[in-house]
Amino acid sequence: MLLLLTWHILITSVQATPPPPPPPPSPNLTDILHNPEASPNTLLIDTFLHQDVNDLGHWHGPLEGLTVHHSPGFVRFFPSDPDHNYHTQLSASSCFDLRPYQPTHFLHIVFSGTTKFSIFLNQNNPACNFTRNPFPQTSDVVEAARYARGNDIYIPLAHFQIDQTRAVSVSFGGFYSLEPLTLYRIEIVPSIPVGFPVPHRMNNGRLVLTCSRPGSFAFGIDDGQPRFAQEVMKILEEERVLVTFFVVGLGLRDRDTNFSNVYREMIKRGHQIALHSDTHRKMEGLASTADIDREIVENIKSFRQILGIETHYFRPPFGTLGARTRQRLANFITDPQVITWSVDIEDWLWADSKTPEKQREAFFRDVMHGGNLAVMHFLSPTTVGYFREVIQFVKGQNKSIMRIDQCLGDPRSPPLKYPVH
Repeated sequence: MLLLLTWHILITSVQATPPPPPPPPSPNLTDILHNPEASPNTLLIDTFLHQDVNDLGHWHGPLEGLTVHHSPGFVRFFPSDPDHNYHTQLSASSCFDLRPYQPTHFLHIVFSGTTKFSIFLNQNNPACNFTRNPFPQTSDVVEAARYARGNDIYIPLAHFQIDQTRAVSVSFGGFYSLEPLTLYRIEIVPSIPVGFPVPHRMNNGRLVLTCSRPGSFAFGIDDGQPRFAQEVMKILEEERVLVTFFVVGLGLRDRDTNFSNVYREMIKRGHQIALHSDTHRKMEGLASTADIDREIVENIKSFRQILGIETHYFRPPFGTLGARTRQRLANFITDPQVITWSVDIEDWLWADSKTPEKQREAFFRDVMHGGNLAVMHFLSPTTVGYFREVIQFVKGQNKSIMRIDQCLGDPRSPPLKYPVH
């Protein structure tokens, strides 16, 4: 499993080896881009004149292995995975206040190539500190194709529903095409050309990486192996904690797994069961919205028919997100809560390695850095073996462990079953 964004390397990203240099931008586009007569109310963020820093003097670069080619005046992406992303920072990993540009200004992007990607505005954590988890705290996202005309994209800042006093970066990701994308200019402007169409904002739910209830901690447990289910239930019962399970529809329907009975029992014991797609694919990378819809609808249908429950909570497989997935969720679910994490036990990396103890180290590190919403699986005996220890570690930090809906103070959640520390 890959983290949604590899934030702890955001400051010192390593550029991927570029392919052979592409041809330069067309002359007519270059003339448009480097117009020196910018409005005094314009915030120029990036014209890609430098490889490592933008026009604000802050870092820009790729993450998650995105291949890029940079030349003075533009950067070209060669995406092959929806997790690939590129950031240009508004501040040196602190908080940037966009209020002077609200509510009338627009994020303007000059580009060429594909429109099959998402544009994110990222919000920093309350400490405005990149060493604290999560970094960032959340983001909002729009679908590039909806706002693009010709070589321009104009997005009202009001379409990004984050705390804009704590903005930290603009980023590009959620690619669902192998076509290259070239960026030439990113800025915030007070107006748009006459007649340029701006679509309505689409509902896309809320992205959550951290608990908001003071002193709380939540475990979000994803896919598992049936043979470990009874041991997991035993640990949870003996430690007197409730958790949230994110469950794939296909496994729930498979009678050989017995997951239908496992999760019915989990519900009886008070645990939360939430959506995790139907077949555990990177939904944002799927070719069509019909494919994304199938992953959502079949997951919902399995919950209704097998478990008899409805839920507003969803965790994207692999943490992979973009505008289309969030928009389609909101089409089928009222007020979707899109849950990722700020604590990663990294079982996807270490569970079956020669150093499984690194799972403990990763978990402890993220908790000590301020994380309070975890991701883990019960796929490996080593992870299950550390489960009781990490629960006790959280308790030792004077945190109260509860379901995710409870740790977010959701009024639809049940009362706490166990006492709060």
